Amino acid sequence: MSFQLNSATSRRDALKIGGLTVSLGALIAACGDDRGGDDAPGRVGNAPVPTALPDYPVDDAVLLRTASSLEYTAIAVYEAALEIDGAIPSDLVPVVERLIEDHQMVADQMVELTESAGGEGWTCSNPWLMDRLVTPTIELIQSNVVGIVLEDTSMVQVLGDQVTIAPVVTTTQGDLTLISSTDGHEEGDEIEFERFEGAASDDILAFANALESLATASHQELASATSIVEARLAHLEAATLEARHSAVLAIAILGRPEGYISPAMIGEDVPPTPRGQIRHFAIESTFGETSQIEIKAGPGDINAVRVSVVLQTPAANTLVYNELTCDA
Repeated sequence: MSFQLNSATSRRDALKIGGLTVSLGALIAACGDDRGGDDAPGRVGNAPVPTALPDYPVDDAVLLRTASSLEYTAIAVYEAALEIDGAIPSDLVPVVERLIEDHQMVADQMVELTESAGGEGWTCSNPWLMDRLVTPTIELIQSNVVGIVLEDTSMVQVLGDQVTIAPVVTTTQGDLTLISSTDGHEEGDEIEFERFEGAASDDILAFANALESLATASHQELASATSIVEARLAHLEAATLEARHSAVLAIAILGRPEGYISPAMIGEDVPPTPRGQIRHFAIESTFGETSQIEIKAGPGDINAVRVSVVLQTPAANTLVYNELTCDA
């Protein structure tokens, strides 16, 4: 059985593009007669030697293990968010606790179906997503605003503005409180400021919303990939539930009625929030789309540019193969 993504742009497509570049380089190097030497594709720069993806079989158990790993990943994010002071507004704590219960319920169902399919149930978060998406994003969200001391060492560039160093500096985005010492600065030094009040909470909620949308899209794709009727039904029920989760969070973030329906559905532009966060809505697009999801995380750099975080449905590198073990 083969597992194929339905999204318009996937990691696999990106790998194909990169592979095309290498292949063209190899073709050019091979042109001409009587060329000797190594016939391996040439390499440019100091990039590490790529590691080939594991050539493990993908069966129904792998798909179900991947599904439960996504549920445990969502649980891990919510539990981490609850431990970050002020990240979850107090009125949303009961909602988050309910979302955790729902994800645990779906995870238990996926584990049971995995065992029925002859596999070993997976009760851990998704290792690839945790290492390369969740942990870096949570760290970004909790990071401070960084400015760079200018040639005039009484000045700092921060969030696109050049301002005088002071305990509180005023930028076009608002006032920032200095954390670093005000003494002994040299040109090029980094100094840190606290993030704006509520900024970390905004990012956490946006990330949670994106993860719920990712889970929805992933279950849609897994439903079409599995050969087990009971698993298809379970995936579609999970997709419906987690679409409701993302709708609840979108309304909590943007309010009523602004959070209901994306203006893009009627051809209007969707501007970012004043802090540059990408807006997501209870009804994002026509049902069934599984395209990538993008958010912004962490404070802007010295030019006020924020990091883009892109979430995509499971591909070969995020599948939880039968050969992997869970240490939970």
